[in-house]
Amino acid sequence: MSVTKDDSLIIRTWYEITAQALDTRASDIHIEAGAQATLIRFRVDGLLRVHSHYPIDLHERLIARIKVLARLDLAEKRLPQDGRLCIGHNFSKPDRDCRVSILPTLHGEKGVIRILPSCIEDLDLGEIGLLPDQLRVFQQALAQPNGLIIVTGPTGSGKTRTLYSCLRHLNQSHRNLCSIEDPIEIRLAGVNQVAYHPRAGLDFPIIIRALLRQDPDVIMIGEIRDAATAQLAIQAAQTGHLVLSTLHTRNARGAIPRLQHLGIDQESLESCLLIGSSQRLVRMACRQCLHCTSIEKAQCLTCGGSGYFGRIGVHEVLNQSKLFDPSLQFTSMREAGLVHVQAGLITKANLELEVGAWH
Repeated sequence: MSVTKDDSLIIRTWYEITAQALDTRASDIHIEAGAQATLIRFRVDGLLRVHSHYPIDLHERLIARIKVLARLDLAEKRLPQDGRLCIGHNFSKPDRDCRVSILPTLHGEKGVIRILPSCIEDLDLGEIGLLPDQLRVFQQALAQPNGLIIVTGPTGSGKTRTLYSCLRHLNQSHRNLCSIEDPIEIRLAGVNQVAYHPRAGLDFPIIIRALLRQDPDVIMIGEIRDAATAQLAIQAAQTGHLVLSTLHTRNARGAIPRLQHLGIDQESLESCLLIGSSQRLVRMACRQCLHCTSIEKAQCLTCGGSGYFGRIGVHEVLNQSKLFDPSLQFTSMREAGLVHVQAGLITKANLELEVGAWH
């Protein structure tokens, strides 16, 4: 095979993989090197599905194609690399932004391509699964000129989309919105987005200090990871800025001991913490095959026979008084999920699977 034909094969193979990933609503593409073959898997509605296998001799060239598109170092095969590229059904004008991670493994480099949301209109607080009362709590907090809003949950629970939906809600010409992200996932016009880049000396505390000199109204911090970031976030919230961020805790009230562990005192928290929210993503029942027979469900073109189509957020949202007073009643995450069960959006089994594991 000539070099030209070889290049053409890899280009066509990569295009077919990405086009099929888009067709199946995949959020991630996994390209994994095995001893005998390259495995391609798609993550759809939170679950990995095997898509195809390719001869192992194509693997290195496929990873090289991804590196070229993501502007990564072709020669570097011993260290992880991160980048971005675009994919799309239109080969000459790809329009879906993707995040790329390359990692050396036993049989070769593994590539994971995160397909980022394409439609800014999808970033709507009313479309992320909040119950009406929970939505009102968020809207009231976002109307405040200063304070801290914390969204908690495990990795992959939709926290970032919730923060972006808050930013879109606040994105008006009279406000200066800034964000610090690792990495920047969705590009939002009107928001001054800064990427975390510690190798270049840009860590969260340094960026926050710089942003505070930029006359911000709203600051989004992708995640509060350490004591320095926590202290600066609290200071910003206490000095006239609305601050949005995330933490990895089991539930909404867990944000308080986590921040205290990072050196924030109770008085400071009570002075500025507006909302503590926690969430999980639960697979939604496929509407097309709800009333179908088992055979018909297996042949459903909408969900591919899985019985699920899309995911919805199940939330626990506590305002300031409920955060600090355990005696006050509130809608738990499980209770909020049961509302979605009663509406026929999710099954009780899936609710217990997603909420019970981390609640």
